[in-house]
Amino acid sequence: MERQDKWILIVIISVCVICGVAVVAYLGYHVISFNRYLESMEARRPVLLYETDHRALLEACRVLPRQVASSQLKPGSYQVNSRNPDPESKLFPQLIQDLLPLRVDILKSGVVDIIMSSRVIYGVVAYPENYGSTPDDSLKYGDRLWGIELIDGLWYYDEDFQNHPEHMKELEQLLKKRKSEDSSGVP
Repeated sequence: MERQDKWILIVIISVCVICGVAVVAYLGYHVISFNRYLESMEARRPVLLYETDHRALLEACRVLPRQVASSQLKPGSYQVNSRNPDPESKLFPQLIQDLLPLRVDILKSGVVDIIMSSRVIYGVVAYPENYGSTPDDSLKYGDRLWGIELIDGLWYYDEDFQNHPEHMKELEQLLKKRKSEDSSGVP
């Protein structure tokens, strides 16, 4: 092997190693970012369920259809906590913005769906006053309900309930305990 061929081989190997390191660093960065997103998503679930005033959240959700009626907003889907949030999401009540939802859907019927994550889909559906007492088909999986009524008109749903219905039962028990503590004034 000639000296010039050796240098060409060394350059090719060096370029391959540098490209390989760059690819591994790029993938590592995205894995770390994705894991942080999942941790953030998981941290927001208990905030939504146990730290948020559900009555205030329902009222905040009911503001959105009124904004549609006054032409401030249009029915549709709004990105909130994303790289490119919709500018109209700044019109949402602060409580909704503080939850950092991924997306908020405002339906023509006045139903508002707050989607917290795209990885494991969970969030809340808020119904307008006098909508009816039963959830719509979006909270059903086959014949089984995969949502929990937090208060009259506000339902929590979680994709995890489809595969693990026992989690729904556990959550119902925790929410009943919270309601009893709230009504008795015990911290």
